[in-house]
Amino acid sequence: MASNFPSSLDSFTNPSSSDAMDSVSVPHATQHSDLNDAVEALQAKVGADSSAVTTSHDYKIADHASRLTTLEALGEYIDYSASVTFNNFTLGNGTVSAFYTRVNDLVHFVGTVTLGSTSSVTGSWQVNLPVNNAFAMVGHGSVHFNDSGTDIYLGTFTTGVTNAAFKSFGVTGGQISENGVNATLPFTWTTGDFLRWDLLYRAA
Repeated sequence: MASNFPSSLDSFTNPSSSDAMDSVSVPHATQHSDLNDAVEALQAKVGADSSAVTTSHDYKIADHASRLTTLEALGEYIDYSASVTFNNFTLGNGTVSAFYTRVNDLVHFVGTVTLGSTSSVTGSWQVNLPVNNAFAMVGHGSVHFNDSGTDIYLGTFTTGVTNAAFKSFGVTGGQISENGVNATLPFTWTTGDFLRWDLLYRAA
């Protein structure tokens, strides 16, 4: 018989010690053929090493090219430093370190930017997202702004589909408000100042 696996489980008849090789009920050759078919179906389902078959267990579990969709890679952070870009900010000789991970639709994005002598903030400072956001204006995150040797300020994000704008907390009329981050907010940026962000959102 042809194997039913993996659509359903096979049912085999085990021979007894009294069954002849040419038994009509459990033919010896058929027993071997059925077992071979079942083993081949099982191998196909498990998959060879580095299998490209998307339904195989190896593809779903193993660590290979499709890292972010495999079980073994879940929670593993991917270095995004070379790919991250900013709006209204020039890195110059500053440094950036950014990483992200994706678990199903959940994306965690973290990073640090330190200004160098040729870095500059020219407007409302934004960072591009490693994975598109499912819902603009929806995301949970925090930002720390470090005025080197002076003070630390706290902030958050305004998220779009492809980027997130840094926001600093301020006090206006006795109420806490969100301010855009630019050349002079939350302070005048100079060499050695840095910000760190931590953002959680749903992937599109």
